Amino acid sequence: MSVTNITQGEVFTVRIYKRSAGLTWGNNYEVRASQDVAFAQTAIIDLVNRLVDLERRFHRPEVIIDRAVVSTYVRDSTPYNPSAFTSIPVNLPGNNSGGGESLSIEHCTFIRRSVESGRTGKLLYRGSLAEDWVTTQGLRAMLTPTYQNSCQSSLNNWFGVVWQVSANPFDLVMASGDESLNVRVVQALAVSSNVVMKQWGNAYFDRQP
Repeated sequence: MSVTNITQGEVFTVRIYKRSAGLTWGNNYEVRASQDVAFAQTAIIDLVNRLVDLERRFHRPEVIIDRAVVSTYVRDSTPYNPSAFTSIPVNLPGNNSGGGESLSIEHCTFIRRSVESGRTGKLLYRGSLAEDWVTTQGLRAMLTPTYQNSCQSSLNNWFGVVWQVSANPFDLVMASGDESLNVRVVQALAVSSNVVMKQWGNAYFDRQP
């Protein structure tokens, strides 16, 4: 496997790094090639652009999407193998403005990744919420129904219009395992009403591709 010669069925990790107020963190995605890819370099850049489009919809303007690292899912070889990954600079701010003052970075938007069987996955976006978009229910922070519906509409638009198009040679998947790889196609994305609290340095944001 390599990022320069992509064939049908190969799985890749895309890690998108963000920075804000001197902090840096990342989110991981797994994708699988649905066909042989004739122009791998162009396809990788297009893949990153699609995922950056998703992230910009949720992150606040003070969050800078710094770069993306696309890597083969198989562990990088030793010695160093430059064809196993590529780093693509982005340097774009989030588009999710309004809503009053931004909440602290510990407040995360929770997106569920639904699959045909087994446990659902999650995407947690820190640096994504403002005070007017969050309310409380008991002792739990929750998205307001209006904001949750707005996020879901934007997410549906991305999944149906930006991601699930004929020109995209990748499926969004959840992959696990090493020697025996388990891959499940993500069939839907849903914005949870729950606001998840994750302290800075939480292991979720430190996972390496």
